Amino acid sequence: MRYFDNRGLRAAGIVSIATLVFACSSKESSHSDFQPDSGDTDAGTLVPTVDSGPTGTFGDGSTPPPTNNGDGTLTFIIHDFKLYNASDSTTNPDFENVPNVPSPWPDPNIVEVQLGADSRPVYRNGATSTLTTHGKAAFDQWYHDVPGTNVRIDVPITLTQAADGTFGYDSQVSGVPYSAGDPIKMFFPIDDGTKYASPFGTQGDPHNYSFTCEVHTAFTYVGGEFLHYRGDDDVWVFIDNKRVIDLGGIHDPETGDVQLDTLGLEKGKEYPLDFFFAERHKGGSNVLMTTSLKLRNVPPK
Repeated sequence: MRYFDNRGLRAAGIVSIATLVFACSSKESSHSDFQPDSGDTDAGTLVPTVDSGPTGTFGDGSTPPPTNNGDGTLTFIIHDFKLYNASDSTTNPDFENVPNVPSPWPDPNIVEVQLGADSRPVYRNGATSTLTTHGKAAFDQWYHDVPGTNVRIDVPITLTQAADGTFGYDSQVSGVPYSAGDPIKMFFPIDDGTKYASPFGTQGDPHNYSFTCEVHTAFTYVGGEFLHYRGDDDVWVFIDNKRVIDLGGIHDPETGDVQLDTLGLEKGKEYPLDFFFAERHKGGSNVLMTTSLKLRNVPPK
Protein backbone atom coordinates (compact mmCIF):
# COMPACT_ATOMS: atom_id res chain seq x y z
CA MET A 1 0.00 0.00 0.00
CA ARG A 2 0.93 3.61 -0.26
CA TYR A 3 1.52 5.62 2.88
CA PHE A 4 3.05 8.80 4.22
CA ASP A 5 6.72 8.71 5.08
CA ASN A 6 7.62 9.42 8.70
CA ARG A 7 8.01 13.13 8.09
CA GLY A 8 4.59 13.33 6.49
CA LEU A 9 3.03 11.45 9.39
CA ARG A 10 4.52 13.68 12.00
CA ALA A 11 3.66 16.81 10.04
CA ALA A 12 0.07 15.65 9.87
CA GLY A 13 0.05 15.07 13.60
CA ILE A 14 -0.83 11.40 13.14
CA VAL A 15 0.18 9.29 16.09
CA SER A 16 -1.91 6.15 15.72
CA ILE A 17 -1.49 4.45 12.34
CA ALA A 18 -4.02 1.68 12.68
CA THR A 19 -6.80 0.43 14.87
CA LEU A 20 -8.59 -2.83 14.51
CA VAL A 21 -12.17 -2.22 15.06
CA PHE A 22 -11.57 -3.15 11.64
CA ALA A 23 -9.90 -0.11 10.15
CA CYS A 24 -7.09 1.05 7.87
CA SER A 25 -6.46 4.75 7.37
CA SER A 26 -4.85 8.01 8.28
CA LYS A 27 -7.66 9.93 6.65
CA GLU A 28 -11.15 8.65 7.11
CA SER A 29 -14.76 9.54 7.61
CA SER A 30 -17.08 8.61 10.44
CA HIS A 31 -19.72 6.24 9.05
CA SER A 32 -21.49 5.36 12.26
CA ASP A 33 -24.54 3.85 10.57
CA PHE A 34 -22.95 2.18 7.56
CA GLN A 35 -25.34 -0.11 5.70
CA PRO A 36 -24.54 -3.08 3.44
CA ASP A 37 -23.94 -1.58 0.02
CA SER A 38 -25.85 -2.49 -3.09
CA GLY A 39 -22.83 -2.96 -5.31
CA ASP A 40 -24.38 -0.97 -8.13
CA THR A 41 -22.61 2.26 -7.24
CA ASP A 42 -19.72 3.35 -5.06
CA ALA A 43 -22.06 3.67 -2.08
CA GLY A 44 -19.86 1.30 -0.12
CA THR A 45 -16.77 3.44 -0.57
CA LEU A 46 -15.72 5.45 2.44
CA VAL A 47 -14.39 8.96 1.91
CA PRO A 48 -11.19 9.51 3.91
CA THR A 49 -11.08 12.08 6.69
CA VAL A 50 -8.86 12.44 9.74
CA ASP A 51 -9.38 9.49 12.08
CA SER A 52 -9.55 10.10 15.80
CA GLY A 53 -9.78 6.38 16.56
CA PRO A 54 -12.60 4.25 17.94
CA THR A 55 -14.80 5.76 20.59
CA GLY A 56 -15.69 2.56 22.39
CA THR A 57 -19.38 3.54 22.45
CA PHE A 58 -22.52 2.52 20.64
CA GLY A 59 -24.26 4.80 18.18
CA ASP A 60 -26.41 6.27 20.95
CA GLY A 61 -23.33 7.19 22.98
CA SER A 62 -23.75 4.48 25.60
CA THR A 63 -20.82 2.29 26.64
CA PRO A 64 -20.89 -1.33 25.41
CA PRO A 65 -20.91 -4.09 28.04
CA PRO A 66 -17.79 -6.22 28.55
CA THR A 67 -17.44 -9.09 26.10
CA ASN A 68 -15.56 -12.39 26.18
CA ASN A 69 -13.57 -13.27 23.06
CA GLY A 70 -12.44 -16.67 24.35
CA ASP A 71 -8.66 -16.65 24.52
CA GLY A 72 -8.58 -13.30 22.70
CA THR A 73 -6.78 -14.73 19.66
CA LEU A 74 -7.80 -14.69 16.00
CA THR A 75 -6.02 -16.48 13.16
CA PHE A 76 -4.80 -14.16 10.39
CA ILE A 77 -4.37 -16.25 7.23
CA ILE A 78 -1.68 -14.54 5.19
CA HIS A 79 -0.71 -15.22 1.58
CA ASP A 80 2.68 -13.74 0.70
CA PHE A 81 3.48 -12.77 -2.90
CA LYS A 82 6.65 -11.85 -4.74
CA LEU A 83 6.91 -8.35 -6.15
CA TYR A 84 5.53 -8.20 -9.67
CA ASN A 85 7.98 -8.80 -12.50
CA ALA A 86 6.66 -8.89 -16.05
CA SER A 87 9.39 -11.42 -16.92
CA ASP A 88 8.36 -13.83 -14.16
CA SER A 89 5.10 -15.72 -14.72
CA THR A 90 4.99 -16.76 -11.05
CA THR A 91 4.42 -13.15 -9.96
CA ASN A 92 1.01 -11.50 -9.74
CA PRO A 93 0.39 -8.23 -11.65
CA ASP A 94 -1.82 -6.87 -8.84
CA PHE A 95 1.12 -6.48 -6.43
CA GLU A 96 3.62 -3.60 -6.57
CA ASN A 97 2.33 -2.64 -10.00
CA VAL A 98 0.55 0.66 -9.53
CA PRO A 99 -1.46 2.61 -12.13
CA ASN A 100 0.32 5.16 -14.28
CA VAL A 101 -1.79 8.02 -12.91
CA PRO A 102 -1.37 10.17 -9.78
CA SER A 103 -2.20 8.48 -6.47
CA PRO A 104 -4.22 7.59 -4.49
CA TRP A 105 -5.96 4.84 -6.44
CA PRO A 106 -9.38 4.11 -4.88
CA ASP A 107 -10.99 1.16 -6.62
CA PRO A 108 -14.48 0.34 -5.26
CA ASN A 109 -16.59 -2.61 -6.33
CA ILE A 110 -13.69 -4.90 -7.20
CA VAL A 111 -15.62 -7.71 -5.52
CA GLU A 112 -19.24 -8.81 -5.52
CA VAL A 113 -21.60 -7.85 -2.70
CA GLN A 114 -22.17 -11.52 -1.85
CA LEU A 115 -19.30 -13.61 -0.47
CA GLY A 116 -18.40 -16.70 -2.49
CA ALA A 117 -19.39 -20.27 -1.55
CA ASP A 118 -15.79 -20.87 -0.44
CA SER A 119 -15.98 -17.90 1.98
CA ARG A 120 -13.75 -15.73 -0.25
CA PRO A 121 -14.54 -12.56 -2.21
CA VAL A 122 -15.71 -13.00 -5.80
CA TYR A 123 -14.13 -10.80 -8.47
CA ARG A 124 -16.99 -9.03 -10.23
CA ASN A 125 -15.35 -7.89 -13.46
CA GLY A 126 -14.49 -11.15 -15.24
CA ALA A 127 -11.42 -10.75 -17.43
CA THR A 128 -11.78 -6.96 -17.35
CA SER A 129 -9.19 -5.00 -15.42
CA THR A 130 -10.05 -2.28 -12.92
CA LEU A 131 -7.89 0.68 -11.96
CA THR A 132 -5.65 -1.48 -9.72
CA THR A 133 -6.47 -5.08 -10.65
CA HIS A 134 -5.82 -7.16 -13.76
CA GLY A 135 -8.70 -9.58 -14.16
CA LYS A 136 -10.26 -12.55 -12.40
CA ALA A 137 -7.36 -14.98 -12.85
CA ALA A 138 -4.95 -12.69 -11.01
CA PHE A 139 -7.45 -11.78 -8.28
CA ASP A 140 -8.37 -15.41 -7.62
CA GLN A 141 -4.81 -15.96 -6.39
CA TRP A 142 -5.13 -13.41 -3.59
CA TYR A 143 -6.84 -15.66 -1.04
CA HIS A 144 -6.09 -19.15 -2.42
CA ASP A 145 -2.95 -21.28 -2.21
CA VAL A 146 -0.99 -21.11 -5.48
CA PRO A 147 2.31 -23.03 -5.17
CA GLY A 148 5.21 -21.02 -6.57
CA THR A 149 3.20 -17.80 -6.69
CA ASN A 150 2.23 -17.36 -3.05
CA VAL A 151 2.95 -18.86 0.36
CA ARG A 152 0.33 -19.31 3.08
CA ILE A 153 1.29 -18.46 6.65
CA ASP A 154 -1.16 -18.60 9.58
CA VAL A 155 -0.39 -15.94 12.20
CA PRO A 156 -2.20 -15.77 15.56
CA ILE A 157 -3.09 -12.20 16.53
CA THR A 158 -4.08 -11.45 20.12
CA LEU A 159 -6.81 -8.92 20.73
CA THR A 160 -6.50 -6.70 23.79
CA GLN A 161 -9.37 -5.60 25.99
CA ALA A 162 -9.98 -1.92 26.62
CA ALA A 163 -11.37 -0.46 29.82
CA ASP A 164 -14.82 -0.17 28.20
CA GLY A 165 -14.89 -3.91 27.47
CA THR A 166 -14.24 -3.71 23.74
CA PHE A 167 -11.56 -5.83 22.09
CA GLY A 168 -9.13 -4.76 19.41
CA TYR A 169 -5.76 -4.85 17.74
CA ASP A 170 -3.69 -1.78 16.86
CA SER A 171 -0.55 -2.22 14.78
CA GLN A 172 0.69 1.12 16.09
CA VAL A 173 0.87 -0.51 19.52
CA SER A 174 1.53 -4.18 18.74
CA GLY A 175 3.31 -3.92 15.36
CA VAL A 176 6.99 -3.53 14.53
CA PRO A 177 8.98 -0.28 14.15
CA TYR A 178 8.83 1.17 10.64
CA SER A 179 12.58 1.81 10.88
CA ALA A 180 15.25 1.38 13.53
CA GLY A 181 14.56 3.58 16.52
CA ASP A 182 11.31 4.84 15.00
CA PRO A 183 8.37 5.18 17.43
CA ILE A 184 5.97 4.53 14.56
CA LYS A 185 4.95 0.86 14.37
CA MET A 186 3.22 -0.90 11.49
CA PHE A 187 1.78 -4.27 10.48
CA PHE A 188 4.57 -6.47 9.09
CA PRO A 189 3.86 -9.93 10.55
CA ILE A 190 6.02 -12.00 8.14
CA ASP A 191 9.28 -10.03 8.06
CA ASP A 192 12.63 -11.79 7.86
CA GLY A 193 13.91 -12.84 11.27
CA THR A 194 10.44 -13.24 12.78
CA LYS A 195 8.72 -16.46 13.84
CA TYR A 196 6.43 -16.29 10.82
CA ALA A 197 8.97 -15.20 8.19
CA SER A 198 8.04 -16.02 4.60
CA PRO A 199 10.33 -18.05 2.31
CA PHE A 200 10.02 -15.21 -0.21
CA GLY A 201 11.71 -12.85 2.23
CA THR A 202 11.69 -9.08 2.11
CA GLN A 203 13.07 -9.04 -1.47
CA GLY A 204 15.58 -6.28 -0.74
CA ASP A 205 13.18 -4.08 1.26
CA PRO A 206 13.33 -3.38 5.00
CA HIS A 207 9.93 -5.10 5.39
CA ASN A 208 7.96 -7.83 3.64
CA TYR A 209 5.32 -6.17 1.48
CA SER A 210 2.90 -7.68 -1.06
CA PHE A 211 0.67 -9.94 0.98
CA THR A 212 -3.00 -10.52 1.68
CA CYS A 213 -4.72 -11.31 4.96
CA GLU A 214 -8.04 -12.92 5.79
CA VAL A 215 -9.85 -13.59 9.07
CA HIS A 216 -12.87 -15.88 9.38
CA THR A 217 -14.94 -15.51 12.53
CA ALA A 218 -18.47 -15.86 13.87
CA PHE A 219 -20.50 -14.12 16.56
CA THR A 220 -23.89 -14.30 18.22
CA TYR A 221 -25.80 -11.06 17.71
CA VAL A 222 -27.02 -9.55 20.98
CA GLY A 223 -27.88 -6.02 19.91
CA GLY A 224 -25.99 -2.74 20.03
CA GLU A 225 -22.67 -4.09 18.79
CA PHE A 226 -20.32 -2.18 16.51
CA LEU A 227 -17.31 -2.86 14.33
CA HIS A 228 -14.59 -0.34 13.47
CA TYR A 229 -11.72 -0.90 11.06
CA ARG A 230 -8.90 1.12 9.62
CA GLY A 231 -6.24 -0.04 7.18
CA ASP A 232 -4.63 -0.12 3.77
CA ASP A 233 -4.63 -1.10 1.05
CA ASP A 234 -7.83 -2.99 0.11
CA VAL A 235 -10.26 -3.85 2.92
CA TRP A 236 -13.50 -5.78 2.64
CA VAL A 237 -15.69 -6.90 5.53
CA PHE A 238 -18.62 -9.30 5.13
CA ILE A 239 -21.29 -9.97 7.75
CA ASP A 240 -23.74 -12.80 7.09
CA ASN A 241 -21.90 -13.22 3.76
CA LYS A 242 -22.85 -9.70 2.64
CA ARG A 243 -20.34 -6.93 2.01
CA VAL A 244 -20.66 -4.16 4.61
CA ILE A 245 -17.32 -2.38 4.13
CA ASP A 246 -15.67 -1.72 0.74
CA LEU A 247 -12.29 0.04 0.85
CA GLY A 248 -10.91 -1.45 -2.36
CA GLY A 249 -7.88 0.03 -4.06
CA ILE A 250 -4.35 1.19 -3.28
CA HIS A 251 -4.56 4.10 -0.89
CA ASP A 252 -3.54 5.59 2.42
CA PRO A 253 -5.25 4.05 5.46
CA GLU A 254 -9.02 4.46 5.43
CA THR A 255 -11.68 3.52 7.93
CA GLY A 256 -15.05 1.81 7.95
CA ASP A 257 -17.63 1.56 10.72
CA VAL A 258 -20.65 -0.70 11.05
CA GLN A 259 -23.46 -0.43 13.60
CA LEU A 260 -24.88 -3.95 13.55
CA ASP A 261 -28.35 -2.79 14.57
CA THR A 262 -28.70 -1.37 11.05
CA LEU A 263 -28.21 -4.76 9.36
CA GLY A 264 -31.54 -6.42 10.17
CA LEU A 265 -29.94 -9.25 12.17
CA GLU A 266 -31.91 -11.53 14.51
CA LYS A 267 -30.95 -11.36 18.17
CA GLY A 268 -29.62 -14.62 19.57
CA LYS A 269 -28.63 -15.94 16.14
CA GLU A 270 -25.04 -16.69 15.11
CA TYR A 271 -23.61 -15.01 12.01
CA PRO A 272 -20.31 -15.29 10.11
CA LEU A 273 -17.98 -12.30 9.89
CA ASP A 274 -15.21 -12.42 7.28
CA PHE A 275 -12.50 -9.80 6.90
CA PHE A 276 -10.09 -9.40 3.95
CA PHE A 277 -7.11 -7.10 3.59
CA ALA A 278 -4.35 -6.63 1.00
CA GLU A 279 -0.99 -4.88 1.24
CA ARG A 280 -0.15 -4.16 -2.41
CA HIS A 281 2.21 -1.19 -2.50
CA LYS A 282 5.35 -0.33 -0.55
CA GLY A 283 5.47 2.42 2.01
CA GLY A 284 3.61 1.20 5.07
CA SER A 285 1.17 -1.36 6.41
CA ASN A 286 -1.52 -0.53 8.94
CA VAL A 287 -4.26 -2.40 10.74
CA LEU A 288 -6.62 -1.18 13.43
CA MET A 289 -9.63 -3.18 14.57
CA THR A 290 -12.02 -2.54 17.45
CA THR A 291 -15.28 -4.30 18.21
CA SER A 292 -17.80 -5.04 20.92
CA LEU A 293 -18.59 -8.37 19.24
CA LYS A 294 -17.78 -11.69 20.86
CA LEU A 295 -15.75 -13.26 18.04
CA ARG A 296 -14.55 -16.82 17.60
CA ASN A 297 -12.36 -18.38 14.92
CA VAL A 298 -14.12 -20.31 12.17
CA PRO A 299 -12.11 -22.50 9.72
CA PRO A 300 -12.67 -21.30 6.13
CA LYS A 301 -14.34 -23.62 3.65
